[in-house]
Amino acid sequence: MLRSFITFLFLAVSILGVAQNELEIENVKPRKIRHLAAGAERSGDLYLSLAYYKKLLEINPTNIKDQYHIAELFRYTRDYVNAETYYSKIAKIALNKFPEALFYLGTMQKANGKYKEAIETFGKFKKESTNVNNETLKKLYKTELEGCTLAMNYKDSVAKEIILAMPEINNPHIDFSPIPLTDTKLIFGSVREAKARFFDANENKQDTTDLPPTRKFYVGEKQKSGEWKFKGEWEGPFNSKDIDIANGTFSLDKSRFYFTKCEKNWQYKTICKIYYSEKKGTDWTTPVVMDNQINMPDFTSSHPTIGQESKKKQEVLYFVSDRPGTRGGLDIWYTEYDARKKTFKEPKNAGSKVNSVGTETTPFYDAKTKTLYFSSDGKANIGGLDVFKSIGEVNKWSVPVNLGPKINSSADDLDFALNPKGNGGFVASNRTGGQSLYNATCCDDIYEFSFTKFIEYISYGKITDKDSACVENAILSVYIINGEDKYLSEEIKMKDCNYRLPLRSGYNYVIEANKEGYFNHSIDLSTKSMIKSDSAKHNFTIAKVPEKPLLIPNLNYEFNSPKLTPDSKIVLDTTIMRLLVQNPTLIIELSTHTDSKGADDYNMKLSQRRAEAVQQYLIEKGIDKARLIAKGYGETVPIAPNQNKDGSDNPEGRQLNRRTEIKIIGKIDPSTLEDKDKKDVKDPKKSKEED
Repeated sequence: MLRSFITFLFLAVSILGVAQNELEIENVKPRKIRHLAAGAERSGDLYLSLAYYKKLLEINPTNIKDQYHIAELFRYTRDYVNAETYYSKIAKIALNKFPEALFYLGTMQKANGKYKEAIETFGKFKKESTNVNNETLKKLYKTELEGCTLAMNYKDSVAKEIILAMPEINNPHIDFSPIPLTDTKLIFGSVREAKARFFDANENKQDTTDLPPTRKFYVGEKQKSGEWKFKGEWEGPFNSKDIDIANGTFSLDKSRFYFTKCEKNWQYKTICKIYYSEKKGTDWTTPVVMDNQINMPDFTSSHPTIGQESKKKQEVLYFVSDRPGTRGGLDIWYTEYDARKKTFKEPKNAGSKVNSVGTETTPFYDAKTKTLYFSSDGKANIGGLDVFKSIGEVNKWSVPVNLGPKINSSADDLDFALNPKGNGGFVASNRTGGQSLYNATCCDDIYEFSFTKFIEYISYGKITDKDSACVENAILSVYIINGEDKYLSEEIKMKDCNYRLPLRSGYNYVIEANKEGYFNHSIDLSTKSMIKSDSAKHNFTIAKVPEKPLLIPNLNYEFNSPKLTPDSKIVLDTTIMRLLVQNPTLIIELSTHTDSKGADDYNMKLSQRRAEAVQQYLIEKGIDKARLIAKGYGETVPIAPNQNKDGSDNPEGRQLNRRTEIKIIGKIDPSTLEDKDKKDVKDPKKSKEED
């Protein structure tokens, strides 16, 4: 709804409320009340500011500026019904002064499920947009219109999810940031307040008997009956009595916990920083704030989630920030772990596929499917923040897809998280029907969802050598294929040669078996067209890497030249290229040989040029140069006699000596490979099929 998301996620504690009769300003002059209202709004005490402005409107019901301020405050506090009422009044009587009121009226109508009315309102806004100075609104209204159409198209669709309330977990104040630990245990954030209370911001902070409540981590457990029970605070060095704690995630190996601490600075701006704690045995270490590259001074960094980069297999931290370079209110950023320096690199923006001129927030990265789930109000939405998903990693993403109903509603929907099995999860929302302090949509609750038809594919089988002997201690690598991109989903270190691999439906996979000293073997699987759960046997046969060079047959060059013939390029595509693609860490020597005709020096130079021609061809196809050693041997390493014993010429022997071979000489560290945006290595077999 075009606001800083931090505004309502980390409102000052006076959001807990102040009844109008508690203001005790019956004899206070309007100028003083206005000063108090502005001060409360500046410090983030929006409910208090709203109460002051309501009092001003009682004194002077015709003050248009005060009416507009009230409309804005109702929008900020997510009271959509009252916000719509006030924006509607402004649009009728003071549109010349507040032309942007039409845009916000449309968003409030959307939030209240009035899509036809919203379409009409956005049409009026377009006509008035020449008088609007806010360029962001001019860009967003088209997206808002698309969202209205999207919502109306969804109206009669059958939802794929069942949404369940969690009454024992939620309370009337904000509940958020669900973090599934297991299928029956959940960590979540909350402010455990059952009623509205007022806290004076000027109270003596040394008196800790009645401090405003802070956001903390709590635990919920699922009972055998299926109901979730509240189990109190999460034990550990995380929660605080005077600092808001929120939005956590575990590293992939569960050894680290990343989370956010938020405080106001001297300008009353909420600044969030990302911390981490390490698990030592059963205990967690004292949280450490991450460096200034991630927590840029005076800017917010929040909502961490963890993935893994496919090539170098290093941890990637995704997070939300409003730092310079952000396209909208908040953007999703990422930083990759540098294993050599043992620190995270400078953060980069996740790119325009994900981020918009609106707000992107609460990312959740599902490492198994290489899918980023996040909330946005800058893309076509049903209303407010909707949950979207995009396949990819770092700054390379597919076009985001709206998850539709029932995950999304006309209100704000955020904090999406899948459970460990992937057959359901959680989402936070201020949709109607939840527990709330002031109005039907003031406060977020956590909802559990389950997929109505969860489909799973089980691949099973054995890994053997060419003699059908069991190969133990192999590694099974699972990749998600999205277009021409290949993303590492998971690696399984096997003990014996039998495997059982659960796969999610709706994806294209490549499964690869590999072991030190063996060539890789991969198979392609697709679960996109599955309509029910199934299983199938797929065996892998991996061959040992030979110590001797491998001959590449039928690889020819033009006469007396290093230039490859067209047929030879096909040979390279179907032999060396395929080997290198399926074994992406191998380093090979490309060795070329000649017969004894011609001068020794000339033959040596010709063979070197031919080896380099093969090397260059493979580089142009996307193979990293560091994996290719070009070596010409001339006539120095014959494998057959060039002449017969009687001194006559031996054409068959000369033909055998004119050859190209490869020899496996080692493996490369993936972290040393250059990043290629447009030269990604493609499997020649797949490329041919796609063409």
